Amino acid sequence: MTVLTGSSGSLRFRGNTIGRCRNWSVSINRDSLEDTGIGSYERTYIPGLVGANGTSTILYDPTEHQVRELLNSIFENEAGDKGIEFVFDKRESKSLACKAFVTSVSPSVSVGEVQAVSVSFQITGAISGGF
Repeated sequence: MTVLTGSSGSLRFRGNTIGRCRNWSVSINRDSLEDTGIGSYERTYIPGLVGANGTSTILYDPTEHQVRELLNSIFENEAGDKGIEFVFDKRESKSLACKAFVTSVSPSVSVGEVQAVSVSFQITGAISGGF
């Protein structure tokens, strides 16, 4: 049985691996649509639209071009055409790939610690890959 650990995964932005990604998470949701007919006494539902968003904590190194590009993408007004890939296992190519745009960048600084930046993404369109 293979157990995945954090060291097996990574975060990629526009095809480039973010080297100092501490963690990431993705939340995928599906709406449920009620389709109960008139005269029915039990509610029934069908699957609706899928939506997703994600977050990541990145250790900020101003010399890393990929990190600066990711963080500064919040200032771009283009549609969500930024390629994001959430990699579970680099060895077996298990990942979720999608297009997304950055919705939040929250840098924090603590004395004596590495500067970390929390980033939130809104995923747009289809998600490819799987678990």
